[in-house]
Amino acid sequence: MPSLVSCHRGLIVILSLSLCILPLYTETWAYEVSDVQYGCLGSNVTLQCGTSASRRIVGEWRLNSRPLALLWYQVTSEGGLVLPQVDLSHEGNYSCHDNHGLLLHSVRLKLGYPPEKLSVSCQMPNHSLVICSWVEPVKSNLPSQYYASYRGRSVVSPCVIDPSLQCCIIERPSIYQPFHKLNITQANALGTETTLVNIQFDKLLKPDPPEGLWVEGVPGSPRKLNVSWLYPSSWHQDSVRFPLSFQLQYRPLGSKHWSTLEGMFSPLVITDALAGHEHELQVRARDLVELNSQWSGWSPLQLAWPWTDPSPEPEEFDDIFPFPTDEPDEPDSKTSTESSRRPEDDDAGVGLVILMALFAAFILVTVTFLFVLMWVRQRRQEEGTKQEVTSMVKLKSMPV
Repeated sequence: MPSLVSCHRGLIVILSLSLCILPLYTETWAYEVSDVQYGCLGSNVTLQCGTSASRRIVGEWRLNSRPLALLWYQVTSEGGLVLPQVDLSHEGNYSCHDNHGLLLHSVRLKLGYPPEKLSVSCQMPNHSLVICSWVEPVKSNLPSQYYASYRGRSVVSPCVIDPSLQCCIIERPSIYQPFHKLNITQANALGTETTLVNIQFDKLLKPDPPEGLWVEGVPGSPRKLNVSWLYPSSWHQDSVRFPLSFQLQYRPLGSKHWSTLEGMFSPLVITDALAGHEHELQVRARDLVELNSQWSGWSPLQLAWPWTDPSPEPEEFDDIFPFPTDEPDEPDSKTSTESSRRPEDDDAGVGLVILMALFAAFILVTVTFLFVLMWVRQRRQEEGTKQEVTSMVKLKSMPV
């Protein structure tokens, strides 16, 4: 009997704990989102508290398990939640509860924009490949799906989509057919939008820039440069069937004017380079057969020098003495003095000579001026003395 009583007591304890823990588990599972609703940014969004058959009296709405603290909202008579002029701050998990706090329904709100016309651009790096990419004018902020196809005169062919890069790839297009129409449709939870683009493959053809540009001087020719390059790796390997023509431009480093050369084969030889100056060069390509094709972009700039004559070796002179001597010849003092004299010393000596000449001329002019002044003064004194003597003679000769 005691064991039976203790067993009953154990069952009662377990049952009590179960009843206490059960609401916690019920509440935990209830907060899982059971529905997703999408809304357009800037518009009014209404969230319903479950289906009409399961609706009860709504006591409160919560956002992310917390009481709703939005600036303004409205609860309809049927328990729906109206959010006016929603923005990204309204996104989250909403839940409606009865007056006792019991969860009735939960919904996740995601906001964005419906699709708009796409901005589409296409590239054709060779005859068998077209890559068309697009950009959304306004980010929809919602998961989107894309469907793409192109049509010639009558046949519709798929355009293989790479959703991560937002582009589609057309393999082996009919380049000799005049026009094609590309159809790209974007769809998300708020709607769909189709963008149509007319493309002309022959005018779209634009190779990638040539690769591996290499420049070197021509030995013995200070005005020549030998320039070589490779076909772009994205072009066809059969250069005989799909040849390219090339344009090379070059100029001395620092110049504003480019010179150009055109040809079909690598290498090309520049014959009018500026001797002794560094040059910058780049090359581009276009399809040789299709005249409507575009020039590629320029390859990266390459710097190079023409060949320059190495500095001559110093000449060796024979010993001027008839017999060899053990002691090295001493350089002549006059020669060593002249060789050690610097151009700055010569300029200083010339300046000193000019300064001394000017000073001597100034002294000579001053002495000459003083001499002339003294001579003029002496002459005046002599004339005054003669006049006094003449006057005294005249006075003595007069009768008394």
